[in-house]
Amino acid sequence: MEQLTQDQVIASIPSYLRQFVVKQHYDEYTPEHHATWRYIMRRNVDYLKNVAHEAYLDGLKKTGISIDTVPHINEMNERLGQIGWRAVVVDGFVPPAAFMEFSEHKILVISADLRNIGNILYTPAPDIVHEAAGHAPIIADPLYAEYLQKFGQYGAKAVFSKLDYEIYEAIRYLSIIKEYPNATAEQIEEAERVLEEKTAANTVPSEAALLSRMHWWTVEYGLVGTPEDFKLYGAGLLSSVGESKACMSPEVKKIPLSVDCVNTNYDITKMQPQLFVARDFQHLLDVLEAFADQMCFRTGGAKSVQRVIDSENVGTCVFSSGIQVSGVFTSVMTDADGKEFYIKTEGPSQLAYADTELEGHGTDYHADGYGSAIGHFKGTDKAPEDLSDGELQALGIAAGKHSEIAYASGVVVKGFLNHVIRRDGKLLLMQFSDCTVTGPNGETLFAPDWGVYDLCIGSRIASVYSGSADKENFNVYPPKSTKTTIKDAYTPEQLRLFEIYQEIRDLRDSGRVSTDALEALHAELQEKYPFSWLPRLEMLELVNKNFNGSGEPLRASLTAELEALKSHSDQYENVITAGLERLV
Repeated sequence: MEQLTQDQVIASIPSYLRQFVVKQHYDEYTPEHHATWRYIMRRNVDYLKNVAHEAYLDGLKKTGISIDTVPHINEMNERLGQIGWRAVVVDGFVPPAAFMEFSEHKILVISADLRNIGNILYTPAPDIVHEAAGHAPIIADPLYAEYLQKFGQYGAKAVFSKLDYEIYEAIRYLSIIKEYPNATAEQIEEAERVLEEKTAANTVPSEAALLSRMHWWTVEYGLVGTPEDFKLYGAGLLSSVGESKACMSPEVKKIPLSVDCVNTNYDITKMQPQLFVARDFQHLLDVLEAFADQMCFRTGGAKSVQRVIDSENVGTCVFSSGIQVSGVFTSVMTDADGKEFYIKTEGPSQLAYADTELEGHGTDYHADGYGSAIGHFKGTDKAPEDLSDGELQALGIAAGKHSEIAYASGVVVKGFLNHVIRRDGKLLLMQFSDCTVTGPNGETLFAPDWGVYDLCIGSRIASVYSGSADKENFNVYPPKSTKTTIKDAYTPEQLRLFEIYQEIRDLRDSGRVSTDALEALHAELQEKYPFSWLPRLEMLELVNKNFNGSGEPLRASLTAELEALKSHSDQYENVITAGLERLV
């Protein structure tokens, strides 16, 4: 299979998603990055081979994930293409709805960033360890890949709130600032305060917020099997040395997965106090479908329209005929039984069918809002979208003539019927000029001097969801966040340390390791980098593999220094102890 370049992959995705995509600049990964990746992956694979779902190890190979070096996006796409997926690089977080839509299109979103060595056990920020080593391998399982794609499809339609996006921005900024080496305690505390404030205000979680919880407890932190005998498959577990071990503790509750998992919130900055266990990957699909049955895109009706009104964001109402109205909804009028009979939007709006904008009905034409009646016509029990031209004429409705439509709700439309639009055997739209529309109480809903009246046809609102129907022509995703990942500025001392990492790697790759070369590097570490544990660990690995008695003094010195460094912090003790155990 021909290897696609990053430019070719980017060109193949929907235009409205491209704004979030960046190129992977592979040369920006330092030798310390590659050493960090190698440490994490070797430790993870060594541990996960016994506790991860069986798809994990096989999936690493199938998706082009190397153990020794940070993966290249081109190599990943070559492998992912063989299982029907692609990968793109983004700068950290993308808006939740956009993230879901990437999954819907079978596109794996990968952060270009790699956690710094100080956060080697866990980072709340998206990074290439999390997405490439966590998400990618399990996609090799067809049933799980179906779940991820379907989750994206449903998630892209979830109704979200204005507060959801504010929370997303707060989470994004907190994760960025926590990764920044020079961040002050005050900066972190302020970012945490803002997130806590917005989260506390979110007392009634939106449909999108509830679905994000299911995503967290399955895609990110899911277990499969039984509460007593389970395997790991969530990306947050597969990519975190700390989380994958911590989750095995009996102190972490193991709860059988059900749709009720959406009632359990999560904290992105802390290890998880409970996890949910799916029976198998088919169980994931079953739980997702159970939740989807409650979502506005499946239930429709006035209550769903009200939810998208409350969101204060662009949403789409799909009439039973299939015609789609997209815009910021401001009103839904209902009868005594709570059934919708009139909807209104304000500002740029769009009419579409099958997710394609109807010619002449874009946001330029409907720039100042839109309104339409809904429901059955008086004089017939047949759904209006199913009425033939002959049946319309029997009701006194005909193109090219003054016509009057009396709705069962009491809405009346009077005017000159210019033309009708039908698609796939359904009546979608009737366009009137010199038109007056009145409500059940005689109130004016449309007047002749307002222009042409485009009446959408449908007996009910069958589906409601966030976003627009045709995003190519009505892009409602917010601009790319201004809160981008802060790039490190390296000191001369750091740059020299990176060179030492590279020299160690070169020795390992060449197979020609000399004690003189290692001793020279060790002397420099002792003089300039007393707290750098990872290059010492990599050197000790080389000594153990290449020398017996002749390397004993260097082996003893490196081991003693690593043992002493354990007392520097709990994390040092963790990573060094685990590293030494692998060398035994």
